[in-house]
Amino acid sequence: MIPETLVLETIDQCNQDRTKTLAEFVAVIFAGKFIEIYLGDSYEEVSVEQISTSYPAVFCGKVVGAYKECLILNSVFVNKSTRQLELGNMIFLNERAIRGLNEIDGNGIIEDMFLRSRESLDIKYQFIDGQLPVKIKK
Repeated sequence: MIPETLVLETIDQCNQDRTKTLAEFVAVIFAGKFIEIYLGDSYEEVSVEQISTSYPAVFCGKVVGAYKECLILNSVFVNKSTRQLELGNMIFLNERAIRGLNEIDGNGIIEDMFLRSRESLDIKYQFIDGQLPVKIKK
């Protein structure tokens, strides 16, 4: 997990000259780390009767660097012949397309962070009021 202090220090450094783009900021924070990037699309939508569930589409890869507004990842992809995950497909993303991103570190994925409005009360009880533990109702 990226420490909050590193994020705040990097923000302070970037604010000194105000020349870094979001892509360059991300490249500093996540240099050499694996991240998932959500662009706002769904890769699948499953509908059963009156319930519909969307699954967010993400790019995953290792941060290589950035050039101005372009974030460069060594992307993970599924090899069609072996059906195995492989690394080695360079992807160049315009920072303006990025809706959200997260380090792949075992502390949750973007899909887990999409909450219903009703769950905001659980956040209040657990993190603001300090009433532990809170069970998420499904």
